[in-house]
Amino acid sequence: MINWGIIGAGSIAKVFANGLRFSKTGQLSAVASRTAGKADALADLFGVEKRYDSYEAILADPEIDAVYISTIHPAHLEPVLMAAKAGKHLLIEKPIAMNADDAAQMVAAARDNDVFLMEGFMYRCHPQIAKMVELIQDGAIGEVLVVRSTFGYHAGFNPNSRAYNRELGGGGILDVGCYPASMVRLIAGAAAGKLFLDPTELKATGVVGETGVDHYTSATLKFENGIVAQIATAVACNLPPDTVIYGSEGILSVPNPWLPSTPCRSAREALPLDTAFPGATLHLHKR
Repeated sequence: MINWGIIGAGSIAKVFANGLRFSKTGQLSAVASRTAGKADALADLFGVEKRYDSYEAILADPEIDAVYISTIHPAHLEPVLMAAKAGKHLLIEKPIAMNADDAAQMVAAARDNDVFLMEGFMYRCHPQIAKMVELIQDGAIGEVLVVRSTFGYHAGFNPNSRAYNRELGGGGILDVGCYPASMVRLIAGAAAGKLFLDPTELKATGVVGETGVDHYTSATLKFENGIVAQIATAVACNLPPDTVIYGSEGILSVPNPWLPSTPCRSAREALPLDTAFPGATLHLHKR
């Protein structure tokens, strides 16, 4: 049984802690927050005895095997490096970092200290995504040619909100744009028989507002196997949370890849495959 600690006691930490209640392999053992009272509130909610007011304290606990970093993304680097040095395995809320340099430091620290590190894209653990990858690799729609993936929402402009605050990592790209970016890399990799592919070309355009964050952005990516992907994200308007994969012999549609509760559909020669999945926010803990 994995003894989990949570660093950062905000709303997303509550979702993670609730999911752990259904896990057969892990349990919540401790909570830490530098904000007075927040660790106590979360620990009380889930009946956890150990609560800490510093990252150093929770990382010094020998009974903690792994930590979930659920602070806002500009505050990921410090606790990740500390946890790796303490020998704790790491699950980090998406996006893993604000930039590539910070992410590289995290990966290096995990390797140097021989600990597991994972970015918390829970959608990759959903059975719907496993089925999507299986269909791609089985050639259900022929050769994958074009992919379209979007995720955006209307936050309502407020210069003081996290969504529009540059220092807090606001903007569509970092908040939810990382989902379609991750998805198309997964799909391109699946088509190539690999875990993922990075694009060889990327062209993007968007609108940056008065607070310095991107309000809405669209990008085209090209991969070495010829796949072209179009992704879009926003905090200024609602975009359909879906992914569509166009192949030489059919189309695979994933209407809600991030929180699946609607059917995943594919069509080849007018023969549809309709596979429904129940709400699957907890599959991260069941894998």
